[in-house]
Amino acid sequence: MAKKKIEVDGLVIAINNKDYISITDIAKRSSSNRPAVTIQSWLRNQGTISYLETWETVHNDNFKVSQMADFRKVAADNRSSITPKSWITLTGAIGLTATSGRYGGTFAHSDIALEFCSWLSPEFKVYFYKEFQRLKADEHLRLGDPFNIKRHITSGNYSLLVSAILSQTDERLLTHPQPYKGRLPLASESDMLNKIVFGNTAKEWRLHNTDKPVDRNQRDYASVLDLTILNNLEFLDSMLLQWDCDKKERETILQEAYDFQYPILKRSKTIQKIQRLADKIQ
Repeated sequence: MAKKKIEVDGLVIAINNKDYISITDIAKRSSSNRPAVTIQSWLRNQGTISYLETWETVHNDNFKVSQMADFRKVAADNRSSITPKSWITLTGAIGLTATSGRYGGTFAHSDIALEFCSWLSPEFKVYFYKEFQRLKADEHLRLGDPFNIKRHITSGNYSLLVSAILSQTDERLLTHPQPYKGRLPLASESDMLNKIVFGNTAKEWRLHNTDKPVDRNQRDYASVLDLTILNNLEFLDSMLLQWDCDKKERETILQEAYDFQYPILKRSKTIQKIQRLADKIQ
């Protein structure tokens, strides 16, 4: 059941109690009478399939990567029926939900909703992201959730980093029938950034913090200063990937960028104010 709604460029979009966004509502921008058809067209796109597969591989331990070859075949056959429900059923995906009824439709994690907006209209994506961020900021101030405040500091540029990695990935890896999780450098890239900013990879932090909840990571407990710099480095890293810099060169540049930013941003009054707000809520 939809709990919240936002209005973007005259379009009302529902958000459910999991903070998943109705891409059925977003699709109405293109086709008010047949939004499901628009979503099905999006699901057939090979770029969409690659993105969804990568997102699920990163976020869903139970994702059935082995089923991707079959799904790609179905998607390539225009005579076959491809729907969000078929995607979820076949692969065990969690980034999309599909229900029927008055409050039904297809809902997506915010990362995936943004990807859908990019496919539908890059201009609309800008307006949507701005309004969604405003909504979340208002909620955080009202409800007080320091973990989500911190997560949203870095969430936007992570999508840029994923897109940059995908753009530099051999198409054969994206369409190969065998699982490619170990061949994509997503975890490796995140580990490099985590080491620069926090001094630990995610796995190293988890080994030394077994008392922390399993759904939290070192970014949840980091300072606003560190997360701000991490956000900046994610953007810089995405550009370096686009410019075909090798990993050693990227690491050197990113370390220099960290060393340059840290003492300057540490003195920032704005960051200090945000940190005090986070401390007060926590």
